[in-house]
Amino acid sequence: MDFGDRLKIERLNKGLTQEELGKLINKTKNGISQYETGKREPDLHTLDRFAEIFDCTIDYLLGRTDIREVPSIESNKIYKGLKEIDVEYLELIKELKKKGYTPEKIRNLVKSIEALSKK
Repeated sequence: MDFGDRLKIERLNKGLTQEELGKLINKTKNGISQYETGKREPDLHTLDRFAEIFDCTIDYLLGRTDIREVPSIESNKIYKGLKEIDVEYLELIKELKKKGYTPEKIRNLVKSIEALSKK
């Protein structure tokens, strides 16, 4: 699905006319029509405004993804993993970096600590 199709679907889902949407972003009804028919492409600022109005990502509007919502930080796997790490580990890693330990040595130390804590 291309940008024009997505724009039209989102506009209709919000119950907006082309004229109403145009007023929200300071464009004419004709300008919105040209975006929807692919005769004209929006600039980055206009894309950002559309994403804001429709509460979706620019990638979704451009058809790069079918995922409409902006992922929340809580749903991010990396964030979930970080939440489970003890603050002490993070402090230890900072101190080891300050003392010149390489990332590989730090990983090995953390693995050793985890292995000892399982016993």
